[in-house]
Amino acid sequence: MLGKLSITNGTSLRVHTYTAPELGWYVNSHTIELPDKLIVIDAQYTLSFANEVVSYASTLRKPISRLYLTHYHPDHILGAAGFHVPIYALVEVARKIEAVGDRVAREEHEKLGDIIPTKAERPERIVSPGDEIIDGVRFQFIELQHAETEHALMIGLPDEKILITQDLLYDRVHVFIGEKAFDSWDEALDRTVALPFDRYLPGHGDPGGKELFASMKSYLSVAKREHTAASNGEAFKQSMIAAFPDFRVQALLAHELRFLFPS
Repeated sequence: MLGKLSITNGTSLRVHTYTAPELGWYVNSHTIELPDKLIVIDAQYTLSFANEVVSYASTLRKPISRLYLTHYHPDHILGAAGFHVPIYALVEVARKIEAVGDRVAREEHEKLGDIIPTKAERPERIVSPGDEIIDGVRFQFIELQHAETEHALMIGLPDEKILITQDLLYDRVHVFIGEKAFDSWDEALDRTVALPFDRYLPGHGDPGGKELFASMKSYLSVAKREHTAASNGEAFKQSMIAAFPDFRVQALLAHELRFLFPS
């Protein structure tokens, strides 16, 4: 297996986090192991890494019953073709994937070839914010607005005090800030850290505790300052590498430059 696995244990369930290697931008797919079934959160960037998630899930000897796509970015949705299960998303996320998903898939396919599909899978089921009992476990679906992107889904397991934040949080991975929502993202961090959770599963990098919020706030503060100061994309990229020399996936810095410095 090329990816990395970590397990978050609850009292009545486990969450298996698959973190892709550098080529897959250290993106996380979280498999929630319920008594009789599995729920997967996000589908990976490439089909090859999605297949690793599916292969690992098969060792748990329970069926995957749902795949949730938390937002429309390519590293979270393009592996969905490897799952063959019902796909769930917020209505706004489903509309965004319908509108731009195929274009995003073609762009990434041109970069990496056949490990990326040429079209994006469409969510078939709409999830609404609120609580739902699945296989006897309480899920809390939380709509996140104006952070990394305009609309995204977070999934809480309130009885376990576990929150799957996805790209509200990163851990020691360069952050995609292409939508430049520095202030509203910072406010979303403040709102979320006040919720009654104490274990957090981010979109990129390792699971952790509340220290992930301070790290994200620091990164966003530096990124906002350096974006304002930079005369061009390369200058910004180099300033962020210098500020966070141990952070992984410099490819994310390159990916966001066309949004940050459109010419």
